[in-house]
Amino acid sequence: MKTLVVKVGGSLLRSPVILSNIANILAGLKPGKVIVPGGGIFADVVRKLFVEHKITSEEAHYMAIKAMEIHSVMLSYRLRNSKLCSTLEEVVSTLSEGKIAIVLPYEIIRKVNILPESWSITSDSIAVLIGILLGADLVVLLKNVDGVYVNGKVVKELKASSISTLKGYADDYVLELIKRFKVKVAIVNGLKPEILKYLVSGRECPQPYTLITA
Repeated sequence: MKTLVVKVGGSLLRSPVILSNIANILAGLKPGKVIVPGGGIFADVVRKLFVEHKITSEEAHYMAIKAMEIHSVMLSYRLRNSKLCSTLEEVVSTLSEGKIAIVLPYEIIRKVNILPESWSITSDSIAVLIGILLGADLVVLLKNVDGVYVNGKVVKELKASSISTLKGYADDYVLELIKRFKVKVAIVNGLKPEILKYLVSGRECPQPYTLITA
């Protein structure tokens, strides 16, 4: 696997222990890793401002993306051999140096600007879009769930066309991006980051996760 994009959910970033476990796994993987953080508590502040100050959806959209960058900086201090990247060119250059690229997404999304500017779009779709722009082999969304459940069980693989919503797992625009750009997206439990080792190596994973393809 040449390029792996990993989105670390904002709720996971609140726990120092969980973050340390994720960072240790990421640091031990082969080169070609791109990290996109969630907005978490900082995005929640933007939601509050959205209501109190009656700012527009466009303003809130880009403010929330800026909020993600606070976590980017925090991650850069916890991931050895990493570099903050505000452009796609910087990401590619950082990967060529064998370092972990931690994305500052604001300028990238501002420039591309193909996502709806609304609260329906979260850091999930932003991470998937960055994966598309980089031609990533896989985008992993680290969550607080084992994967997508169907009839009480985690499904190992799903076609995006077979489901109508990802509610409870990711924002629904992720499905649109998968179908439109044929990108592969995995829903993985961030409490079990060792699953990343199996995804990168292609080995059969004993832990549950869900791969969503076009």
